[in-house]
Amino acid sequence: MKLLVSTVAPYSWVKLNKADKPVEKGEFIEAAFLSTIPRNVSSVIGVAPADTTTFHHVEVPTKKRSHMLAAIPFALEDSLSEEIDQLHFTVMDWAPDRPAQVVIIARKTIELWLETFNAAGIKLDDILPEHSLLPIHPDSGATLVMQSNNQFAIKTDPYRSFICDQDAFEYWWSDEKNRQLVIGVNNQAIAAELIAKGGDHVSHWAIGDDFRSWLEHAPAQLKSAPSLLHGEYEPGHLKPKSSWLNIAAGLAACTLILLGASHWVEAGKLQQRYDASQQAIRVLFDEAFPGEEYLGRPRRQIASLLSISENEPADEMFQYLLGVSAQIAPVNKAELEEINYRDQQLQIGVTVPNFAALEKLTTQIDSLDGLRAVIISSGARDQHVTGQIKIMAGGN
Repeated sequence: MKLLVSTVAPYSWVKLNKADKPVEKGEFIEAAFLSTIPRNVSSVIGVAPADTTTFHHVEVPTKKRSHMLAAIPFALEDSLSEEIDQLHFTVMDWAPDRPAQVVIIARKTIELWLETFNAAGIKLDDILPEHSLLPIHPDSGATLVMQSNNQFAIKTDPYRSFICDQDAFEYWWSDEKNRQLVIGVNNQAIAAELIAKGGDHVSHWAIGDDFRSWLEHAPAQLKSAPSLLHGEYEPGHLKPKSSWLNIAAGLAACTLILLGASHWVEAGKLQQRYDASQQAIRVLFDEAFPGEEYLGRPRRQIASLLSISENEPADEMFQYLLGVSAQIAPVNKAELEEINYRDQQLQIGVTVPNFAALEKLTTQIDSLDGLRAVIISSGARDQHVTGQIKIMAGGN
């Protein structure tokens, strides 16, 4: 028997029999009560809320799995709002010459959960993304769930799912392509509303609003759900054993060290090499760009500084685009988290309250004379939405 429990409060849990069918359910408001959950099970599995993970499709032109694993963080780096060495990457599905399906979560989030459960005397044997447990009806191409927090969960294939608020959902539904999907909806009133708005292939599917009820309809989802405790995180441990991401994040030399090293190289030696390379990078940066503040992102920062220094017009364009972003962002309750400038294009990383605010911010910038703004990536995390917006000359 297995026990699945949410990794955040309220701690919803469900006990499964050998066929992975629910036999008992419960919920605790505080972590202090975790120690009272049923223990007569073979494994305890954490369920990560949807707003703590993001799903990505990544094109990796290689036939070797080891090369694919090493390349994925760098392929996604420019679209992420956090440094790759702060993130944990799990490959859900991959085959040579086919896009990899990847789920990403912050390392500090995993470590906090493990510490919380360890403090309650519970060893988590695994952690699964909540929306990987969301089933798709055999006669539908997608599932739409209105959850108890008034957010929508949408799953369009086994490896594509996301959450959004009401405004973002309205924007998603405005796309004719999405209205043509065959969708099973858990809420009867919402199903009727979507049918009235042109959803000819919408039907009601009473599957509940959380993973405990979802497993009653599709227990097989449990076997295909991707593990977030793979490789670097062993069950019950509080820290990763060794991180190839920490080494790869610095510069190409660290990557070469990693690729050429045996899997049996001691983690301590690798960490020493990584620390030494980071220190060397900092010294070189300070020598090459005296007076510039070191932001801990040498590759991006150096590329931006070199681009700006190539000619004066580029510097003027940078100042203009930065000024536009700084003026419009606060109006939309957006916080600028990251700024990168190259080839007279400014890419900003922002945190906003919801997807609608991200769309509004982009539209306002795009409406200015002589500017073009596009969203190149977005995702939900910690009750907020993060996004990357590219701003350039052109358009109106």
